[in-house]
Amino acid sequence: MTAVRTVTAKRILTRQKGGFLTQGTYPYTHTLSWAAGCGFGSIYCGKYCYAANFPNWLYNKQEGEKWGDAVILKENAPDLLAAELAKAKNRSEMRIFMSSVTDPYQPLERKYRLTRRCLDVFAQYDDLDLLIIQTRSPLVTDDAERIAAIPYAWLSMTLETDLGDLPYGPSANHVRQRMSAIKSCAEAGINVQITVSPCLPYSPDFADVLANSGAKRVVVDTFVDGDGSQGERTANSPFAEEAAYDWRSDDPARTLYDALAARGMEVGWSADGFAGISPRKQVLL
Repeated sequence: MTAVRTVTAKRILTRQKGGFLTQGTYPYTHTLSWAAGCGFGSIYCGKYCYAANFPNWLYNKQEGEKWGDAVILKENAPDLLAAELAKAKNRSEMRIFMSSVTDPYQPLERKYRLTRRCLDVFAQYDDLDLLIIQTRSPLVTDDAERIAAIPYAWLSMTLETDLGDLPYGPSANHVRQRMSAIKSCAEAGINVQITVSPCLPYSPDFADVLANSGAKRVVVDTFVDGDGSQGERTANSPFAEEAAYDWRSDDPARTLYDALAARGMEVGWSADGFAGISPRKQVLL
């Protein structure tokens, strides 16, 4: 069982001065994470999750704890967000990624509703440029109406594959649940992107599945391009020992990218794809 601890944080918006999220055409200015650690850390994605090596977790874990063993909640996150947005002088330029470290719709959200409370803060402002809600969890549908009401919000749903029988991927049921969440959120008027990150082995129908999902854009990523160390973090992960294929090859991901482009989808690659959503003021011109 995942242990839960709480802390009182001093800030919640982290300004980005470099790294993966600043490498694209339209870089992010801030990240937001209301926790250290992740409740999904003990399932398949925890075996290759890059965040397990980030300071956010390493500086807060207790001796002997592994990624997925504990989640440290920043219990005052919504209050901090309210204070920081209220005093911000450049809200129209703020591009916020929630979250690069821990899933905002991990199971604990159902109890603590920290993401929901942060969304209620964002709903008080209509002048930010972008809020990305990055998740792999169908629980996001709990807040579909809230997200749809925020004009600069995007749902970014991870879907690494359409296969449900991989030993290192989502179950068939979870693939169906994510696809259902994507379609229902798109139908609710939410801007949706799908992140195939990292790209796992997939069926011949995957490009059609993505093209017919209702998502406005897709980001395709690989272990090597996406882990921030040209694959070295992945090479040292439990996944690398279990994967029965050449995870370093980007050929499958490139093939998927080309197939999506051929179907008329807006598709981005790795860091440039994640930071590829045009600014609102540019879209409105």
